[in-house]
Amino acid sequence: MEFQVEIVRLDDRGRGIGYLNGKIVFVEDALPQELVRVKMTREKKKYCEAKVVERLVTSKERVIPECRYYGTCGGCNLMHLSYSKQLEYKKKKGIQLFQKFAGVELEDVEIISSEPFYYRNKVVVHVEHGKMGYYQKESHQFVEIDHCLLLHPKINQLFTELKGASFLNSVENIMIRTFQDGLETQIVFYPQENLDHEEIIHRIKHLVTSIYVDHTCIYGNDEILEKIGDRNYLVRPESFFQVNTKTTKKLYDQVKEKLEPSEKDVVLDLYCGAGTIGLYIAPYIKHVYGVEIVKEAVMSAKKNQEINRTRNIEFYVGDTKTILGEFHLQANKVIVDPPRSGLDQKTKEYLLKLVPERIIYVSCDPVTLTRDIKDLSSKYELKTITFVDMFPNTEHVECVCLLNRR
Repeated sequence: MEFQVEIVRLDDRGRGIGYLNGKIVFVEDALPQELVRVKMTREKKKYCEAKVVERLVTSKERVIPECRYYGTCGGCNLMHLSYSKQLEYKKKKGIQLFQKFAGVELEDVEIISSEPFYYRNKVVVHVEHGKMGYYQKESHQFVEIDHCLLLHPKINQLFTELKGASFLNSVENIMIRTFQDGLETQIVFYPQENLDHEEIIHRIKHLVTSIYVDHTCIYGNDEILEKIGDRNYLVRPESFFQVNTKTTKKLYDQVKEKLEPSEKDVVLDLYCGAGTIGLYIAPYIKHVYGVEIVKEAVMSAKKNQEINRTRNIEFYVGDTKTILGEFHLQANKVIVDPPRSGLDQKTKEYLLKLVPERIIYVSCDPVTLTRDIKDLSSKYELKTITFVDMFPNTEHVECVCLLNRR
C-alpha cells in the first residue's frame, strides 16, 4: 500500500522524517519541504520506514547525484543534497544532539568544510566472483564498483588495473591506502586461499609502494609515508589514520588551538594510533605520553618519533584503562580520540581523578561524545566545539571539543 507523506526535517542519519496518522515515518532519499508518495518497507509499533515511489513536490536544495551507483551502494547517503546544505544539516544535527543528550545549549558553532569529492585516502572493498565492490546499505547484497567519487584518483586507478585479474577469484577483501596525493600507496589482499604472489607483484608494482597479503609484506616497504604540516608519518596497514588527509591538518590545527600549548605542558594523548596528534603538538610543549592498544600502531608511532627527531614523547602499548591504572601517568592536559564507542567507564573515572586543566576530545560520533561529556560534567565544562566535515556526502561529522576544569 502507498501513502503520501510531507517531509518536515532530516534525522541524524540523513533520512527524511514525516508523519502518517500520528506515527513517525523515516524515508530514505527525501528532503524537507518535499511531498512524496512512499511504500512502507518496515513497520514497528512507534515508527515506520519507507522508500520513495514518486516525488510529488521536490526540494529546491535537491541536486542530481553525480555517482551512478548512488542509491544502490551503501557508501553515501547525502549526495542528493547540495554541499552547502549538507554543512548546515551537520551543524544543526550536532547542536541538537548536544542539547538532547548532554543538556548543552550551543550557539556560535563553526563547521569546517572539505573537498566534497575524491577525498578518501583509504578504502576496504569486498570481492565476489573476482569482482570488486561495496555492499548495499544494511545488507550483504554485493554491488560491483569500478569508480568511486569519494576515493582518491590513485585508488580508482588501481580499481581499473585490477579489474579482470584472475587472482581476485581467491580474494575476499582488499584494503587500499594512498598518501602524499598518490605518491605512496599501500594495498593489502585478504585471501580465501593461497595467492600467486608473483602474479600480483607483476600486475601492480608500478602503481604501489607496498603490497601485503594478510599481515605479510610481499613487495616494497612495510609502511607508507604521509605529511601533515611539517610532520612526517609512517603508517602500517593495521594503524589508524584519518581518511581525509587535507582536512586532517585543519582538524589537528583545531586540536592545537584548543590545547593552547605552552612549554610547561605535559599532555596525555589517549588512543593515539600512530602518534599523529601527539607528534603534531610535541614541538610546542614539554612532554607527551601516547597510549594505544594496537601494537603495530605503536611500532609506527615510535618510528614516527625517530623520523621527526622528537625526543619529548613516549608511547605505551595496551588498553587505555589498563595502562592508566598501571602506570598512573600524570599530565596537566589531555587529548582523547577514541573509537566510535567513546570512552570506557574506567578511563572516565581516571580523568575525573586526574583532573587535568583541560581535555581536548576528538570524536566521529556525536552521540557517544555527548554521553561522555555528560559523564564528565561534574568536573568539566564544555567551552567550545568545532565540527569538521571529514566525510562529505555522508551523515558523519568529526567533532573537536574543549572541556575546561570547573
